[in-house]
Amino acid sequence: MSKELTEEVIERIENYLAGKSTGQETAAWAVGVLTRRSFNASEKLMEDALTALAGLHDGDERFDTAREDLIYFKNCLLARVPYTVSLEFPARATAEEQSTYRVEPEETTARELKPRRPSVQGSGRRE
Repeated sequence: MSKELTEEVIERIENYLAGKSTGQETAAWAVGVLTRRSFNASEKLMEDALTALAGLHDGDERFDTAREDLIYFKNCLLARVPYTVSLEFPARATAEEQSTYRVEPEETTARELKPRRPSVQGSGRRE
């Protein structure tokens, strides 16, 4: 993460929370940053913080990003608290994107994933 951008995001959060800038001003700045650059996986916190600031665009405060969320992002950017995220995606779609993986047809894959029952022989013992 860029140190300069991190410091500016923290400053924008603080200014908004202190009433030094409006939500619309803060959102316009955040949207500008989001449209000018792309973020890699290691910059997920930065992207999410900017997206939260972009959520301040509405004049109706009921739809704004919660103050608690902005404080949380600020504390994460300051490394006071950890930032944890959960990413979910369909495994099959991801495997199909990888040319190194062979994807079985769905019915075969489902059949292979069924648990096998242990065989029982005449003695009553499971093997």
